[in-house]
Amino acid sequence: MMTADNGPALTLGEGTIGYQDGSEAYLLRFFTENVVNEYELFPKDAPWAIHYHLTPRRKTLLSWLDFGQGGRILELGAGCGALTSHLVSLPHAVTAVEGSPDRAAIIRARCRTAGNLEIVAANAVGLPYDGLFDAVTLIGVLEYAGAFVDGPAPHERLLAEAGRYLKDDGCLILAIENRMGHKYLAGMPEDHTGRPYSGVNGYPGPGAARTFDRPTLSAMLARAGFPAQQWHYPSPDYKTPDSVVSERALGTPGFNALPLLELPTRDYDGNIFPAFSERQFLRSALAGGLGGHFMNSFLVLAAADGKAPMLAANRDALAVAVNADSCPPRFQTMTRFTAKDGGVVVTRKNLHGLPPARFAAGRQRLKASEPCHLGYASFLEIVLAAVEDGNWGLAAGALTDWMELAASRARPATPEGVRGFADFCRDRLGAPVYAGRETEKWLSGSLLDAHPGNVLRHPATGDVRFIDLEWQLACDIPLQLLLDRGINLVGQKVAPLARYLGLPEAGGLPPVMDRMLARHPLCRRTDFASLACVTQWLFAAVTHGTLDYRLPAPTA
Repeated sequence: MMTADNGPALTLGEGTIGYQDGSEAYLLRFFTENVVNEYELFPKDAPWAIHYHLTPRRKTLLSWLDFGQGGRILELGAGCGALTSHLVSLPHAVTAVEGSPDRAAIIRARCRTAGNLEIVAANAVGLPYDGLFDAVTLIGVLEYAGAFVDGPAPHERLLAEAGRYLKDDGCLILAIENRMGHKYLAGMPEDHTGRPYSGVNGYPGPGAARTFDRPTLSAMLARAGFPAQQWHYPSPDYKTPDSVVSERALGTPGFNALPLLELPTRDYDGNIFPAFSERQFLRSALAGGLGGHFMNSFLVLAAADGKAPMLAANRDALAVAVNADSCPPRFQTMTRFTAKDGGVVVTRKNLHGLPPARFAAGRQRLKASEPCHLGYASFLEIVLAAVEDGNWGLAAGALTDWMELAASRARPATPEGVRGFADFCRDRLGAPVYAGRETEKWLSGSLLDAHPGNVLRHPATGDVRFIDLEWQLACDIPLQLLLDRGINLVGQKVAPLARYLGLPEAGGLPPVMDRMLARHPLCRRTDFASLACVTQWLFAAVTHGTLDYRLPAPTA
């Protein structure tokens, strides 16, 4: 049966299944009633089962990939259309196959304006698609093959079928969790069973879903006709990634992947914490060249031949980081790391190609392209590594080095600068902050983001570089504002490590660092109440999509 009124064609085929996660009725109503901007309109306070299907972070898994200038894409196990809605934005014909008719109906409602989409409600195997597609996706599907594919080797059969649907030079795009991912080794519940260590222990007991470690999955792909493989690692996982790092990046001398990874792994119920520090574990694994084996998820591009066009098009992609769900589209960004001419180039752009927005209060600045400073480390990374190693002197020394570097860029206050900041406080914050600083040093507002995470130093030469100064104010700012931002950032990043290092879990800097820093003259005028007000404004301004946002007056 085929349905084509008010949306893409939906064909009911053979072997449909009744899989549901309880979100289907809500999603069908939501997409029927709303014309959706996939990167903006979604209920951010929805329960996980709904949020998972609607967050734009889903699209980060594929939004950076070069699919070529046209052709045909087959999406096997399309779910409720989170990735379908990205694929139909490409200049390709898209066929979305989903085993659940209810979910296929959601895709149709979600993508009802797509003229390049056909939807088929059918089993992923046994389709009449011999050699038709340039790309086939299996995103979060292979692990369920035991439940919906008949035969003694269901996973191998599903991979073979995907290969049958591809053209000779086509590419399989596979995403799946890693049975030996660091979150599972640290005792976090296995996503399919809800039990800690069930995957690590080989999935004992009932349950049809299973994932694989990297050597096993690589061998399965090779046996299915996909010996040419490019491995990438979505973080925190393939379901809601905000970054993807390639195996090639992990093998690039001087490239540090740790700042791109979301650590520690979050439990969406908020009740369980990893049994060990995943960051420290990955520091060791990456240093030993084994980091890829322990990432939480895999994204694999696989083909019969290494010359496949899609493999060639994405060979130099080292990593990508996307900000897609904490702000509206005008502020959403994509940062790419690409191998080029023996080095690495960093490019930044608005995720949707929108022009930069300017405001009276400041601007978002995206530097289009710059070299990646291989071998450098941010002051934040230096501090965190020293804290993990128990080297308090190095940790405090690196933080004070950053503070002194910031102070070296400062200058005496000017009447114009002080008035400009006072006007900013009045117009945006509704209250004065950092009062009485007229005799202290001040900075250009362009350095608001020059915190320890955005200032790099080379360990051998001492050379310093500023990167990613994204949020900039039009007025001057007190030096103390930047210093307080930096100290607060370090405290926020150390806090998740505290339980593993025997430190107080109240937040802030470790007491031993606090005592060391208290002796430094730049630490004697901190004003964290003022910082909290500025931080609240910046978060609200970015969330609302305008740096001219004014904080509401406090209620009585």
